[in-house]
Amino acid sequence: MSFIRYFIALLTFLLFTAASLVAQNKVLIIAGAGGTPEFENMFYQQAVGLHDLLIESFGYESKDIVVLVADTPDSIEQIYAKATAKNIRNYFVNDASGMSSQSNLFCFFIGHDSYDNEWGKFNISGKDLRDFDYSQLLNSVPFNKLLFINMASASGTFIDKLSKENRVIITATRDGFEKNATQFASQFLETLSNKENSDLNKDGRLSVTEIFIATRDRIVKYYDSKKQLRPEHPLLDDNGDGFGTEMPDLHEGDGMLANELYIAQTASAKLTSESLQGKPTATDIRRENILALIKALKMKKSSMSEDEYYEQLENLMLRLAELGELQK
Repeated sequence: MSFIRYFIALLTFLLFTAASLVAQNKVLIIAGAGGTPEFENMFYQQAVGLHDLLIESFGYESKDIVVLVADTPDSIEQIYAKATAKNIRNYFVNDASGMSSQSNLFCFFIGHDSYDNEWGKFNISGKDLRDFDYSQLLNSVPFNKLLFINMASASGTFIDKLSKENRVIITATRDGFEKNATQFASQFLETLSNKENSDLNKDGRLSVTEIFIATRDRIVKYYDSKKQLRPEHPLLDDNGDGFGTEMPDLHEGDGMLANELYIAQTASAKLTSESLQGKPTATDIRRENILALIKALKMKKSSMSEDEYYEQLENLMLRLAELGELQK
């Protein structure tokens, strides 16, 4: 490799993190079937609570979030679409299929799962979809990274079916046999509501690994306080091997990818960061667009000739340099 190409490759590597900030998070929240009025109301309130938290504390807008609910309590007006197999499939066919490969998809499932020794199923209104069905739906959608959190009982089977590169899969249980109603959703919401205490490295940002660890610790304390054996063991898998861990690491193994994925809406985090004071300028916007093009080009590198790849990369780097000259 020539010196010029080496230099361009090095600059691209250094810009990779900045380019990833352009990604937008799209969110799907599903409140599953409760089975009893108590669980119906709880799952509904937890889904709505998560929706509101993301908007009030993490920079999302209503347009970023889709909520589906299997049951709406009798005392509440039905404003969300029903969580049925048809509506879930429609989300992936219509809403999610319009995503960019620069977007991150966050899926949050709140409810009950069932397991028949072969398939895990998230309980919804009408016929349930299997863990395998969700795998197929996700495979049909373009996204940068996936965060899939199944907070239901017996949810552990989803890791094996959904695990792949650039995916963070979290389940409330370690397998399909932990079938008691879980505390995961309640403790997860507590973690998000106390984000300063959950920020383990105190960098002002809440990564998915930090969220998992804080939520796991809250679950442990909950059962310890009641002097009960813990019937749920949450797992995190983010290296694509299909095996989760209850003890992720911020620096190696399961937990590394999740530690680079942040719960806040990326555009909001970018605009409120110390590097951008006040309203972004036209130059700021053009720079972010070029960084997005560089990241998209890197994803296509394997399908291009070396000369073609570096020619396009050099052109983009020159455009970035020109923006720097305009600011002088």
